Amino acid sequence: MTPFLLLTVMNYPGWFITGGDEKKTVDVVCPADGHKFQAVEMLVTNNWGGRDYDGCNHAFKTTPLEYLVWVCPSCKFAGRKRDFGAALDEGTKKSLLAGLKPMEEIKRGAKQGEIPGHVKYDLMAQAAALRGAPPAERALAYMHAAWSCRQQGAVYFEDFDEWENLRKGYGLDVQPMNLKRNRTDFELEAVKKVEKDVEQKKVFGPNKVLARYLAAYLYRKHGENAEAERWLAELSNLKGENSVVDAAAEKMKASIAREREFQKKAIEAYQAALEKEPDGSKVAPEFAYLLGELHRRTGDPKAASTFYQKAIDTTSSDAVRKLAQDQQSKLPKP
Repeated sequence: MTPFLLLTVMNYPGWFITGGDEKKTVDVVCPADGHKFQAVEMLVTNNWGGRDYDGCNHAFKTTPLEYLVWVCPSCKFAGRKRDFGAALDEGTKKSLLAGLKPMEEIKRGAKQGEIPGHVKYDLMAQAAALRGAPPAERALAYMHAAWSCRQQGAVYFEDFDEWENLRKGYGLDVQPMNLKRNRTDFELEAVKKVEKDVEQKKVFGPNKVLARYLAAYLYRKHGENAEAERWLAELSNLKGENSVVDAAAEKMKASIAREREFQKKAIEAYQAALEKEPDGSKVAPEFAYLLGELHRRTGDPKAASTFYQKAIDTTSSDAVRKLAQDQQSKLPKP
């Protein structure tokens, strides 16, 4: 595993070996205001849903990302389990209590599952800034907020036979133990087949709409949002033919806008983190790579190429160099 992915992979037993999630309810005391509440601690999950090239891990059929950050529903302090176990000095407490501003209203008695993931991670980034944490910590929180938007914005149609049959036709029902590769790569290759069939008018009837949504879904699931938007535009021309798809497409469209806002915040924070790193830093090339990915995903290929090249020129890791070279080669030619 490359070092930059070590910054983003959740570090608890069983991440790579189990097929389902294991979690438990825990009693928590907020270190900022002493409020007592309950949270869900994730014990075990998996990454069989794929790993995107900005470090976003997908579990198979679950979204554990939502449980990896806790929020005090009283004062809105947010962090991971270790943050709730750490003491805060009085000055920091005062700054947190005065400065934390949730993006959406959080009621005092709200349960953790009622707070959207991106709201939690945004508060985590705010808390990091107010605690005076390094900018890389804030950047990583914004990345997780973006990933939360990504995962929640790719709406899967549960118990929808036509959807399942369509997916099965493209081999997307393959189980993890039968897929000996990164599922992100597999699904981004499968979507090319979907696109070809749509363009050659090989899908009709209900699949005329569902196939276009499947293309948007697969791109959206892995954060390739420019391509997802292209298919959402096609779906807008078919609005009214399938109300379930119409609702999912609207949710997907809104989630893309939110993800981009968090990606822009992550760019600012990673840029600040990169500027603080000394010559020869081992993590600086990883920050440069991530800045390349973020600029590519937010539609600035020129800046993306510059940061990919910086990663290539400065890293001592063959794995990071190859990642940067591969991603740089996907950029449109000037």
